[in-house]
Amino acid sequence: MPQFELADAAPQILWLGLIFLILYLSVAATLPKVEKVVETRKGKIAADLAAAEAAHKAATGAESGGNTALAAARAQALAVTGAARDAAAAATAERLAQVDAELEAKAAEAAAKIADARAAAVAELDTVAAQATVDLVSRVANIQISNDEAAQAVRKVAA
Repeated sequence: MPQFELADAAPQILWLGLIFLILYLSVAATLPKVEKVVETRKGKIAADLAAAEAAHKAATGAESGGNTALAAARAQALAVTGAARDAAAAATAERLAQVDAELEAKAAEAAAKIADARAAAVAELDTVAAQATVDLVSRVANIQISNDEAAQAVRKVAA
C-alpha cells in the first residue's frame, strides 16, 4: 500500500500542509465577515426584541386605557339610560294621573246621571203607583179617589 511507504510520505505531508494552509487562510479571511454578520444579526435581534417589548408595553397601556374608557362609557350609558327611564316613569305617572282624573270625572258624571235617572224613575214610579192605586181602588172597591190622595198613600207606604 502506498500510504504506508515512507519514501512517498514526504510529498503527501507537504501537500497536506499546503492544503491545510490554503484552507486556514480562506477560513481566516472569511471568519471576520461571518463574525460581523453574526454580530449585526445579534444587534438586529436585540433591537427587534426591544421594539417588541416597547410595543407590548404600549399595547398594555392602551388596553388599560381602553378598559378605563370602556368602564367610563358604560357608567355614562347607565346614567343616561337611568335618566331616560326616570323621565319615562315620571311622564307615565303624570299621564296616568291625568287619565285617573278624567276617569274619576266621567265616573262622577255617570253617577250624577244615574242618580238623576233614579230620581226620575222613582218619581215616575210614584206617579205610576199612584195611578195604579187609583185604578185598583176603583175596580176593587168601586170607589173614586184623586191622584193626590193615591200619591200620599203611596208615599206613606213607601216610607
